[in-house]
Amino acid sequence: MATRVGIVILGDEVLKGEIREANLAHMIPLLAEWGAETALCAILPDDIPVVVRHLRRYLEEVDLLVLTGGIGPTPDDITRDAVAEVAGVPLIVHPEAKAALEARSYKGSNQEYRMLMAQVPQGATLIPNPLSPAPGFFIDRMAVFPGVPRMLQAMFEWMKPMVSGRRKSRITLYSMAPESSYAGIMKEAMTAFPDVGVGSYPFSGGEYRVRVVFRGDRFDRTHACAARFTKLLSGIGYEVLRRVEERGDDA
Repeated sequence: MATRVGIVILGDEVLKGEIREANLAHMIPLLAEWGAETALCAILPDDIPVVVRHLRRYLEEVDLLVLTGGIGPTPDDITRDAVAEVAGVPLIVHPEAKAALEARSYKGSNQEYRMLMAQVPQGATLIPNPLSPAPGFFIDRMAVFPGVPRMLQAMFEWMKPMVSGRRKSRITLYSMAPESSYAGIMKEAMTAFPDVGVGSYPFSGGEYRVRVVFRGDRFDRTHACAARFTKLLSGIGYEVLRRVEERGDDA
């Protein structure tokens, strides 16, 4: 079971701004909801040696890597090749994937290239794709999904049994205080509660100027840290406009 997860987006089209990356916003909240920590995110080019080098390093840092993109039928779809190299196995034509692709043909499609989507690293487990006969696959702590957002979203629930952990408690405070006014207060709160993560996120325009988020494994500690910050903030003349609590698995 994975508690630390890394996410890798594959594709020159993302790096060159030809498409807008839309999958991180779907995956990260779900992983957090399931109790996993997203430890890293990266966007890599369609370059096998570069991808292989980075995947090997990332696997040293996380329990599980989620990869999206690069498993279509065109020459720039290099993810399966890179993952097979990292896993140290050859690509094979998976019989189930081949049968599914053959059962659903499209007018004008070139079967030689279309069948590339049936290739997976030897020993890989298929990840079902309810929207297409072309599957994702899992091998050696690497789960590979299509980059098309609607497919990724339809398939991603497959990941849930593979991750574990405890959802953190979170308290969000909204205020009109400028960040520079409470930077010292924030540092004091973080020093007093080293087990609670604190983040400051400014916002221009609207009913608040900033939100300060407190995250911790224990709700009582998260609550105490936020309470200390609130009291100190009031002492310099700023009040909390709104407070939102999200209790974690310890509650």
